[in-house]
Amino acid sequence: MNPKGTLAVIAVVGSLCFYQASNWWERTLATLESSELSPDGCIRVDTYSPFWVLPSILHRIPHPDPEASPIPLGNSWDYPMFKRAYEASTGNLLGETIVYDATSSFDSMYWNESNQTGRRIVYSNGFPLLDSDRCSDKATLSKLHAYYEKARNDDPERMKEWDEYEHQWREDKRKREEQEHLLRLRPPAETPAGPSARAVSG
Repeated sequence: MNPKGTLAVIAVVGSLCFYQASNWWERTLATLESSELSPDGCIRVDTYSPFWVLPSILHRIPHPDPEASPIPLGNSWDYPMFKRAYEASTGNLLGETIVYDATSSFDSMYWNESNQTGRRIVYSNGFPLLDSDRCSDKATLSKLHAYYEKARNDDPERMKEWDEYEHQWREDKRKREEQEHLLRLRPPAETPAGPSARAVSG
């Protein structure tokens, strides 16, 4: 291999290694910004600022809606963050989000998307945070339900806005699931018959 080719290979391998390393240290060396407890007191959520060496314009900004057009590279981030969820009583890690820009996502914390006892699904700013059987017992979920009912009575206008957002979010999710289901049911495209096939049939 000529020197130029060797340098090109080294550059590619070095870039891949640097990219993998940056994904590791952006979380390992992240700065803890704040902590909050879920309304039922069962989940602690810590918010972190990632540790970045490269400027933010070299990181693609994710969008909470997977069907939305991707945000291209070259855009500066305003508030990069990611969150980790822990069981408050044990300190066990339950889940974490991807790194996202808080100003380019939904400004909300949804403490349970599941409708069944025994499963807890939490979203932060529209991004999945945890999907676990912890903190999903009937007593804990009753506390969460009571919190939302109180908030609904104390601030009906805000809760109306939240209900509209939740309805739209669920509707978008339902449409995505329907599209994925139809794609799975769609039969594979038939391969056009080539010259040999036409010759045999003739």
